[in-house]
Amino acid sequence: MLFIKLNSISALYALALFIAIELIINVSHISEAYGWEWDHVYIVIAIINVIGLLLATLIFINLTRKWKLGRKSSFWTLILWVPYFIVLLYFFTVFTSLNAGVTLFPRFSLLIFGSCILFPVYIFFINSYASPLSMGEEEIWHP
Repeated sequence: MLFIKLNSISALYALALFIAIELIINVSHISEAYGWEWDHVYIVIAIINVIGLLLATLIFINLTRKWKLGRKSSFWTLILWVPYFIVLLYFFTVFTSLNAGVTLFPRFSLLIFGSCILFPVYIFFINSYASPLSMGEEEIWHP
């Protein structure tokens, strides 16, 4: 059962980062679809990503606590999210491709690369906060 819980929360971690990155990548598609200016799309995507980050953090903390993953076992999610993220990116690029004239700006690549590098730090902090502190035989949960 622990295996299923770890993989489920790892897949959710990957899905959260995937959605944030795909919103950033598809600014031109969103702009064309809704007829908005790029600056307006940037603001909307930034708001969606911030709200999504806050909601995802609350969900991940609650799931980690509810499933009582434990301090040591929950840290496997630092590694397990990566294969799910790669699979999501692969299938999304197979089923939806960029238009021929669309290119990514260097700042998008830097933002995506930075997000992927810092995401394990985010997972670490969530796991550290949501996991119980072990004091001998008893466990103490954060407030």
